[in-house]
Amino acid sequence: MIARVAFCVMLAVSGFAQSSDVFERLKHALAPYGEGEAAAQELAKEHFATVEAMLAKGAALDTPDRAELVSLEGAVAFLARDMKQAITFFGKAAAVAPLKDGDSFTLAMALVVTGEDQRASGILLTLAQKHPRQAIYLYWLGRIDYNLRLYPEAIDKLRKVVELDPKSARAWDSLGLAFDMQGQMEQAYEALKKAEELNRARPYPSAWPPHDLGCWYLRMNQPQEAENVLRESLRFDPKFAPAHYHLGRALEKQGRDGEAVLEYKTAISEDTFSTDACYSLASLYRKLRRNAEANAMFAEYRKRKEVPPSADVTPLRDPQ
Repeated sequence: MIARVAFCVMLAVSGFAQSSDVFERLKHALAPYGEGEAAAQELAKEHFATVEAMLAKGAALDTPDRAELVSLEGAVAFLARDMKQAITFFGKAAAVAPLKDGDSFTLAMALVVTGEDQRASGILLTLAQKHPRQAIYLYWLGRIDYNLRLYPEAIDKLRKVVELDPKSARAWDSLGLAFDMQGQMEQAYEALKKAEELNRARPYPSAWPPHDLGCWYLRMNQPQEAENVLRESLRFDPKFAPAHYHLGRALEKQGRDGEAVLEYKTAISEDTFSTDACYSLASLYRKLRRNAEANAMFAEYRKRKEVPPSADVTPLRDPQ
């Protein structure tokens, strides 16, 4: 699982790629109030509270543009990573006038973050039926199926996505993960390898596809191959804790315990909620008869396990 904050950043890219330019919308909506340019400048500075206050003044009035102003309140709340507030604003806007497709998609993404998968699926299904050639809606329907462990359904949808968008690294990656969960290991490898290759060719590669391929190699007991792609993942994001953790596992399987210790330590420091790396490092310390360090790390593992799951955490992530 990943923290909601990181997840929201990725979703913001997806959500607003589908909508009108929010800056231009702000300029147009607040121009009658003399604050259009100022609002866009404040949003660029991520002064979300200031922009929300500007929108709230206009939204409080019973004017023909009220639905747009309230929708923009929802969009700004989404960018501010306040998903519950975004959902509330979009609901208020929908009560005045039907949401634009981009705003409906952003609402669906907010619902995904808060775990309201069924509501999100309903919105996404409507959008997919309205725009059958746009892969993004079907992609997210497949991701939700995966999150709900409906793996055959996820595979069916994601296969259609890669037909619509064969160069989508994240769609191939998600398809590979779904095959993996079904135990279809050859199909999983083919999809994950395709994702890794497509991802590498992108201007800004994601750390996720090589990481996921590395995990596949580990399950197939191929630690050297796993090491190679996990190091690729870390070239794309040197602070990516899951890749450090699994690289530690790959190194340990090769008998390179000293290097594994360093990777486990890095994973633990980069993700202060993770427990897997703590347990693996404690076990490795015990194997190395470094008992004091093993006991301390097992204590850290138990401490982290006692922390209840946060409402700001979601099991679904977007391997962009």
